Amino acid sequence: MNRKMKILGILASAALAALVGTGLYLRFGLQVLDRPGMENPAAPMLELLSAQWTSEDGVWSARIEGETLDLSYQQDLVYSGSFFFGFDGDDLNIKTELDFYNEQFESEDGSVSSTIESLYVENCRMYLVLTTSKEGEGSIRQQAVLDRVEYGKPAESELGEIREVSEMAELVEFSWDQITIGDNGFRFHIVCAGQNPIDPRLSCRYMDQEAHEIVQIGDEGSIELCPTIPSARWEELADFLRKAELPAYREPDPSPAGDMEVHAVPFVSKIQVTWRDSGEEFTNSYRGHYADELLELLKDIARETNSKKSGQNQPAPEGSWTCSCGQAGNTGRFCTECGQPKPAENETGEMRKVSEMAKLVEFSWHQSAMSYDGCFDFRITASEQESAAPRLYCDYTDPETGERIEIGEESSGFQGFRLDGTRTDNTACPPVPLERWEELADFLRRAELSPYSLPEPGLMDATDSNIQVTWRENGEELTNSYSGIYAHELLRLLQDIAGEVSRNALEEPKPE
Repeated sequence: MNRKMKILGILASAALAALVGTGLYLRFGLQVLDRPGMENPAAPMLELLSAQWTSEDGVWSARIEGETLDLSYQQDLVYSGSFFFGFDGDDLNIKTELDFYNEQFESEDGSVSSTIESLYVENCRMYLVLTTSKEGEGSIRQQAVLDRVEYGKPAESELGEIREVSEMAELVEFSWDQITIGDNGFRFHIVCAGQNPIDPRLSCRYMDQEAHEIVQIGDEGSIELCPTIPSARWEELADFLRKAELPAYREPDPSPAGDMEVHAVPFVSKIQVTWRDSGEEFTNSYRGHYADELLELLKDIARETNSKKSGQNQPAPEGSWTCSCGQAGNTGRFCTECGQPKPAENETGEMRKVSEMAKLVEFSWHQSAMSYDGCFDFRITASEQESAAPRLYCDYTDPETGERIEIGEESSGFQGFRLDGTRTDNTACPPVPLERWEELADFLRRAELSPYSLPEPGLMDATDSNIQVTWRENGEELTNSYSGIYAHELLRLLQDIAGEVSRNALEEPKPE
């Protein structure tokens, strides 16, 4: 699958390059549906369309002027032709399809051809679906989303409420998730674990481009295993964020459905910043697509934090282990230096056996994939009170509706901890019925899952799917880590549980 996607990606680039090299374009006359003897009802839409349009990454651009639509790839003209459409009314946000007399164009030798499957505007944004194929090879289907340049009225999908941040506001929590193809994805999370001192704790995972290796610092599942960053660097980050002019975040558009391979993968880059001002907390969400300076600052903070932590000369705690990279004193499931999993559990396949008497304490499944829909999180944590129901947080794409589902509040605690460092039962997350919790435990006892291992560093299109299950037996807790690459039945069970939890939450009467 990965190799096929790479080949198709290369073919798509070659196809576009061939078309650009020929300088080929088609031209037809404009025909807008009109009513004889009446004012043109399509005039408002035509006025909206007549502009320069560009995708967020600048790869695709379109220009509509007079009778012509010019379509460019990387600033090179690949198509020029006319269109017609139907529009009647004044709602510029409705979906309006642009139709063409000739939707196909090809290279001079006929070996590479492209077809405009769909081009439409909706909510003041333009959507292009294009198929490119090469003779004797496969086809590649792409989607590009273009925004109108210098348009006075912002698109509804771009509107976002960004609270102003004063100089007196205190930074409470920062997170940045980026999901994309290849090694450009990362995760940074810093949260204040105390009030005085603030004790900001860091967990992160990113690709070090110079060393060509994945850097993982801290264990987001446990605040004690996350190192403290210097307070001066925390204030430096806060000052940077106050001055930064970052655009508001919006959810990416889903990839087009179809039988062919889809080359375009939604690029997700979400920054969330929580501030406290005059006793009130609020969170702003930004897009991080071009925040290169912020990313370099975070990596520099991570390097400094990691070097200070590695230089500490402290006795190794009981039960610690030494990683193959030489880092000693590890107590969590991952090496704090290089991010490799604990060998006994994840590399040699020596999983701890789980008896029928073992009690399920905690379950988590995090998957990062090449597509946005393939990424998800499920976390269920049992309460310390035996009779209390476990609590659920999840974020995934419904396979039937394509809707992104989020249940619970991830920001309600640092994965089981309040901001002051004490444990929380995640009351902001809804309860899981005890019978479903036992059903999950029974499934996990019988499931034959393979041990987890990190994907190869730098591997394109790699899927990182990590299931962690914690059990308690005879007063002792043990955690096994599994690979979730082929655990489709388990995923369906979790989605079914999440659906029931969501329905129960809607039916539950709210307190007055």
